[in-house]
Amino acid sequence: MSAAAINVILEKVASKDKDFRYMATSDLLNELSKDTFQVDPELERKLCNVVAVQLEDQSGDISGLAVKCLGVLVRKVGEARVMELVKGLCEKVAAPSKKDSSSRDIASIGLKTVIEVAGGSLAHPAAALICSRMLDGVTQKDNFEVLTDSLDILTDVVAKFGHLLPEQHATIVQLLQPYLDDSRQGIRKRALHCIGALSPCLSDAQLDAVAQHKLGQLKGGALKPDTARSYVQGVGALSKAVGYRFGRHLTEAVPLMVQYGQKAAEGDDELREYALQALESFVSRSPADARPFLEQLLAEALRYIKYDPNYAADDMDEDGGEGGSEDDDDGSEEEYSDDEDMSWKVRRAAAKLLSALVHAYPDQLADIYSKAAGELVARFREREENVKADVFAAYCDLLRQVGIVSGRYDATDPASPLQLLLRDVGPMLKAAARQLADKSPKTRMGMFTVLRTLVGVLPGSVADHVGMLVPGILLACKDKSASSSSLKIEALTFLRAAMESNAPPVFQQHVAQLSSGVFAAVGERYYKVAAEALRVCEQMVSVIRPNPAAPTAPELAPVVAGMFSCINGRLAAQDQDQEVKECAILCMAHLVATCGDLLSAEVPGVLKLLLERLRNEITRLPAVKGFAILAQSQLELGLDGALEPVIAELTSFLRKANRLLRQAALAALEALVAKYGPSLDPAGTSALLAESSSLISDADLSIAALSLKLAVTLLRQQPAVAQQVVERVLPAGLVLVRSPLLQPAAAVERVLPAGLVLVRSPLLQGAALAELQALFPALAGTGSPAAMTEALLSALLDEGRGRRDGGGSTDGSARQAQHSVAQCCAVLVVPAGQAQVDATVKQLLQMLKSADQASQRLALLCLGEIGRRTDLSSAPNVESAVNASLSSENEDIRAAASLALGGVACGNLGRFLPALLQSIEGASGQSKQQYLLLQALNEVVTTVSARKAADTRAGFTEAQVQQVLDLLVSCSRAEEECRNVVAECLGRLALLHPSEVLARLRTGLSSDSEHTRCVVVGAVKYMVVDKPHPVDDLLKDCLLDFLMLMKDPDRHVRKAAVVALSAVVHHKPGLVAAGLEQLLPLLYDQTAIKPEMIRTVDLGPFKHRIDDGLELRKAAFECLDILLTALPHVLQQQPDFLAALESGLKDHQDVKAPAHLMLVKLAASPGGGPAVLSQLDKLVEPLEKTLTAKLKSDAVKQEVDRHEELLRSCLRAVDALNRLPGSEASAPFTGFLKRTVMSGPLREKFLAAQAERQEAEGEAMEL
Repeated sequence: MSAAAINVILEKVASKDKDFRYMATSDLLNELSKDTFQVDPELERKLCNVVAVQLEDQSGDISGLAVKCLGVLVRKVGEARVMELVKGLCEKVAAPSKKDSSSRDIASIGLKTVIEVAGGSLAHPAAALICSRMLDGVTQKDNFEVLTDSLDILTDVVAKFGHLLPEQHATIVQLLQPYLDDSRQGIRKRALHCIGALSPCLSDAQLDAVAQHKLGQLKGGALKPDTARSYVQGVGALSKAVGYRFGRHLTEAVPLMVQYGQKAAEGDDELREYALQALESFVSRSPADARPFLEQLLAEALRYIKYDPNYAADDMDEDGGEGGSEDDDDGSEEEYSDDEDMSWKVRRAAAKLLSALVHAYPDQLADIYSKAAGELVARFREREENVKADVFAAYCDLLRQVGIVSGRYDATDPASPLQLLLRDVGPMLKAAARQLADKSPKTRMGMFTVLRTLVGVLPGSVADHVGMLVPGILLACKDKSASSSSLKIEALTFLRAAMESNAPPVFQQHVAQLSSGVFAAVGERYYKVAAEALRVCEQMVSVIRPNPAAPTAPELAPVVAGMFSCINGRLAAQDQDQEVKECAILCMAHLVATCGDLLSAEVPGVLKLLLERLRNEITRLPAVKGFAILAQSQLELGLDGALEPVIAELTSFLRKANRLLRQAALAALEALVAKYGPSLDPAGTSALLAESSSLISDADLSIAALSLKLAVTLLRQQPAVAQQVVERVLPAGLVLVRSPLLQPAAAVERVLPAGLVLVRSPLLQGAALAELQALFPALAGTGSPAAMTEALLSALLDEGRGRRDGGGSTDGSARQAQHSVAQCCAVLVVPAGQAQVDATVKQLLQMLKSADQASQRLALLCLGEIGRRTDLSSAPNVESAVNASLSSENEDIRAAASLALGGVACGNLGRFLPALLQSIEGASGQSKQQYLLLQALNEVVTTVSARKAADTRAGFTEAQVQQVLDLLVSCSRAEEECRNVVAECLGRLALLHPSEVLARLRTGLSSDSEHTRCVVVGAVKYMVVDKPHPVDDLLKDCLLDFLMLMKDPDRHVRKAAVVALSAVVHHKPGLVAAGLEQLLPLLYDQTAIKPEMIRTVDLGPFKHRIDDGLELRKAAFECLDILLTALPHVLQQQPDFLAALESGLKDHQDVKAPAHLMLVKLAASPGGGPAVLSQLDKLVEPLEKTLTAKLKSDAVKQEVDRHEELLRSCLRAVDALNRLPGSEASAPFTGFLKRTVMSGPLREKFLAAQAERQEAEGEAMEL
């Protein structure tokens, strides 16, 4: 808009007509809000004058619009104009005149608006001006309105800009402290808030002075009740505002708060409440400093949680919630009412203090639980509904913590929280059952939440008490109150969780009784209730008939009929929520799959409905899952008539972009083919293979595995489809389908080419590789097995040699693919019989003589995989040919020969093992040769160990174990690369013969050779596996002896011990938990930078510093990271751990990365956050140095990339710290954020790190 148009608006603003002024001010606001609006100096002056005038308009609507204009105008005009406006507003607020209060009110609002929008270069001058003028207003003690407005505005200023006004801090505190003794409650309250807002910005000395003033006044003891309440409240507010910084005053503050709570006058419940709130803030904000007072704090919480001086029910019935005659008491509770009774606030504060203690001290949970659980259950009878909700919340917190810490205790330990909870379940459920009959829906909802939490922590806990809970569940399901929907959802959610966590017989006797309430909920109009009820029905099906092969109990048959009726109504309806539709489909599928023989007349109609849902884009995914459930049923459901359209629909879904839909369709197709394969239409299976084969690629190995599994299942059910699976095995040069031997078959023309492409992928692994291996034997069993096997083998070998791509490539991806090809060849050849094996071995030996290195390597890998699965001792020249390849000039061939030698030896240990051991012993002076031979032995030990775990073959004999053990011990002083293999072999061998190997290793702990000690402790890493193993019991008794080598004088031995500790903690932390008290100081010692391990190498023109301790420190920090994940409670509160973390943040960039990761984890954990806050000020310096470090001008791309990754890692840590509640109380950290992180190029990187984190959290929530 032009300047002339603005002038017209300004003229209308001066109109005497109120409506004109209002419209003109509204137009002005619209113009100012436009991004394109610009002003010149003259227009600035006019606008500021007009807005200032409008602020004083008699019409409240117009002055309100003027305030909005002011907020926009501050960002549009120059600083000088803004300062003039601010000065004028300040004068109006601080003016001593009492005549025009409305003018002062609007000026106050205007100043608050300026404070809210001010920023950049304007922030400091505006804040300084407002602060100084408001301090003038604060001095007007007798003018209540000026004083209150000034305190309110001053609070806003210091809350936002307090860090910019350090020169004013002392003055503000000096002026405000006397008001804490003021007789006017409103003034005291505002002064408290203002000091609280300012306190995070105060220096340590100033903060100490404020704290000491408040505590000193309280210690004086001569305060009036009102003043005492203000000071107690102020202490709590100060602690909450500054967090850990108040911790050093707790030795004085805690006893004072307890004292004032206990000595409060009768009826002074407000003082007791404030004292408990202060204690809660001490625990939640400074848990480490409050720890010495845990017993006292717990006693206070338990004392006041039953504080009810106006009601004596607890005195009359000491059993509280466990008594059996409390119906009368409950009635009297509800009749009792006293509007002036504030004791409920004390009980509520006590419940919150108890929750804070539970969260802050999980390591003391056993003691807390033993003292608090019974009291909380007794307080289920609480007469005040708000307090009862907090009691329920505290008990839920206690239950959750029991679940979290249960892994830290022996499951059979009677003093463990889980065992204590198990003992208390009966009384707790009795009290819960009474609460479920309460008239208040809010109470019943809270109790269902408690019960659901109990079931989640202790599955099966309600098994013996279901009968007493059923009436409460039914009452909730049939509730008609205004809040019935939320109550029903809570009740149904608990019921489903309870059914899932208990054996079916537990609920079978109650199903008929529960069904009426659940079926009624299925018909509810509110979709969330109906959907949850359908989920309960789905779980109820498994309760009614846990084994479909067994007959259904006659008394439950009517329940099945009733369930079908209510579900069918939901399934057939069109006008309902998507969630209800999905739940109805899945529930009906489960019902028919489990009880279809009782609903035989209804099954055709159900199939018709499900087929309609399958053809609907909205409901097709749950319908696909439903048909998969039906296909997996043990009952004969008569799906034959619907198979053709269902298969066609599912096949069409394989072309869709929706990955979840494709996965579900493949799973459903595989289930249908497995059960109804022989009766499927050939045309349908042909289309099915055409679509599924296109999904076999390494772009999505999960989908590829499902597609391959479908092809294998189809081959087994319909061998006649083999031609379609094989026809395009080779390119145009080899047309396999022309062979007359393949004409009777009919299936692999589409699947096999894709499979052969997949076998070349270096990404092939896991389920996809397993399904691909299953494909080849399935193909070989069709048509003429011998010819098919030969053709498939030829195709595989050509793929492995790379001939389809022009041949000869031996890059990394091709080498990895050869391993997959070799495994596929082995699973194809070995089942075909000894003749096929002999012919294949002969062919492979011929390939081994080829000049093509890819062919040689493939031949060796195939020999090893075949030898691993069958005995090749009868095949001539195998051993000599493989041994000869160990001397090849090509490193890849030597490595393949090593694997082959080990694989061949696995087939016949008695024949090949002695020669291998002799060769290793004979190569003692040739480190490279010995390394290859030891790798072969490692293959043998690993394979035999895996076989024994699967009970598929016998392992070593006792004589062989002694031979292998003697040889490995003798090689423990070899070169480093050989020693690493020896350590792995010893660890794997210990899984086979734990007692013999461990006894031998323990003798090596005192060896005079550091190499032997390194091997001995390195073997521990390979002894620890994920699953329980007999070696665990033996290792537990001596593990500490091995790990104590962290104090060995040799750094390599110390590193091996650290790595071994990492492995133990990662796989089985329970083995080492008891010894951590001795191990952690040694581990912390490895994180320190030691000058004696840093040396300087003179390279002539320059000198190079080498840090020999860097690798050891990296291993130590990685171990701490694993410890923090597996046993967080051990590290979170340890000062030594936080000191080590701070050291890591200052170390080499290879150490900083794991330190940043640990900092993120620690800040995100409930127990670690307060510990991080206590050291936050110290962390700022190393983080800032990392972010401001500059690269050299001649840095190469690799250095630049590493630096950028380090910056991202550091910014993720800063983001985690920034999200910590209470981090704003650290002035160094907030200054670091504004100064370094949120300015310059780091700002965009920090915002990107935050976006990355938010995206990850969103994905986690979706999962």
